[in-house]
Amino acid sequence: MPEMIKGAPVARHADIVGYGRMGRALSGSLARAGFRVRVWTPSLRGREAEGIELCEGPIPPGFPSGEFVFLAVSDRAIPTVARSLSVREGQIVAHLSGAAGLDVLEAAAACGAEIGSLHPLVSVPPGASELSPCHAAVDGTETARRALEDLARALGLRPFFVPPEMRGLYHAAASLAANGLVALSSLAARLFERLGVARPEAVEALVPLLGSAVDALRSRGLPAALTGPVARGDAETVRRHLQVLESTDAEAAYRALMLEALALSRELGEASAEALDAIATLLKS
Repeated sequence: MPEMIKGAPVARHADIVGYGRMGRALSGSLARAGFRVRVWTPSLRGREAEGIELCEGPIPPGFPSGEFVFLAVSDRAIPTVARSLSVREGQIVAHLSGAAGLDVLEAAAACGAEIGSLHPLVSVPPGASELSPCHAAVDGTETARRALEDLARALGLRPFFVPPEMRGLYHAAASLAANGLVALSSLAARLFERLGVARPEAVEALVPLLGSAVDALRSRGLPAALTGPVARGDAETVRRHLQVLESTDAEAAYRALMLEALALSRELGEASAEALDAIATLLKS
């Protein structure tokens, strides 16, 4: 009986359209997970990567041919890109948008592809070569969703399902947490500037404070991560805050955020009801 010769395992194949922050990070994570990765973008602008086939200019012949096809492009470009690709039946075509539904991939679905979305819930910094461990919102046809969930786990992500009708709410929550934190830091830095502290120095001073709050969220969760005057029921300090913030751009944000802090403080149960009622009166006046 002839001896069986075992060949090397065949690498799985993923194609990516776009090589911005998310496209680059995803391509690196896929390559690390053992995928053969091919990326196409109209212009590389000098960008390079190891272990990844990068193509620029016109769509290369035979592209896309991977079992997974990811559209790492802006939301408004997704429908146009989907129409421009010659996808085949059975391929899994997914966008990486947090806000868009599956309707933007109708052209791919019409060609027989399984369509879906994979949105890593993380901010990708410039130059990141891989995705950081995080949760990832997944949606799609039954086949696409199952495959994307398995893929997310292989990349070190924690997939969770977000139905199409809840996509806007999901993305608003994500934007409030990430973009809102940056905007809130900007407000705080502007208040520091009134103390004579330049914005770069103010940011440098605030980052450890922000980091400690995030660490508390990670280790203790809600409501236990809450600290400060509202958690303590210190109405006098809140009154002084409102006095110095009166007629500033930060006043409305302070009132809205401290009302949420008030709800957390009631849940926490460390301050008296009378003290928290006094704070509520101040914030709503």
